[in-house]
Amino acid sequence: MSSSSNGQSQDSPPAAGRLRSIPRSAVLRFALLIALLAVAFALFRWTPLNELLTKDKMVAVLMELRSAWWAPLALLGLYLVLSPTGLPVSPLIFAGGVVFGVKLGWLYNFLGTMLGASASFLLARALGYELVSHVVPDALLQRAEKILEKHGFWAIVRVRFLPIPFAVINYGAALAGVRFPPFLAASAIGLIPSMLIYTYFGHALFNAATADRQTLIRNLAGVLLLVLVLTFLVPLRKLWKKRRYKNG
Repeated sequence: MSSSSNGQSQDSPPAAGRLRSIPRSAVLRFALLIALLAVAFALFRWTPLNELLTKDKMVAVLMELRSAWWAPLALLGLYLVLSPTGLPVSPLIFAGGVVFGVKLGWLYNFLGTMLGASASFLLARALGYELVSHVVPDALLQRAEKILEKHGFWAIVRVRFLPIPFAVINYGAALAGVRFPPFLAASAIGLIPSMLIYTYFGHALFNAATADRQTLIRNLAGVLLLVLVLTFLVPLRKLWKKRRYKNG
């Protein structure tokens, strides 16, 4: 028994040793990340900035700026600032569709969400990943890396269609060890159609009073069907391939 315990101690350090070996810089950076998120949340939750995060206010602000050449840049800047805070970006998506229309609104929403996703990912990677890599056991990290290599890319694509908080996906991917280029590519594949769908939703709902009701219902039903198809396309394809392999 003593030899096995000695072998175990040689293969992997005890948890207490791992915790003691955590660099102070990793702890300080993680604390800075938590502090930034807490301050941002407090500012947008308990200050007049909270009013800006409503769909109506966002639409009103962008409507006033619409004639300015830099109005799209203002929308992109809001994505860049708000996304890493963990606050919802749905008012920005809604406002983009209403103010700029479906085509331009989709383009600006896609670029904005890509900027926000990149900023969130890089912030979490720079400030939080080192601490996670020291706290989580090596075996669990290696297992997670294998799962991410096998399923991570298309998992990120699929979750872009689900009502999961935007920052959770970005921070989760960064802290789980997903590399930035695959994260960026998977996010682009998922956000191109999803932003088109959500932008159309915002535009259609805002103009529901003046639009043909039957046409609106038909289009929204088509959009919902497209969301379901895109969300479950990859897992259904894998299930079909497994059944085909077993039958063959």
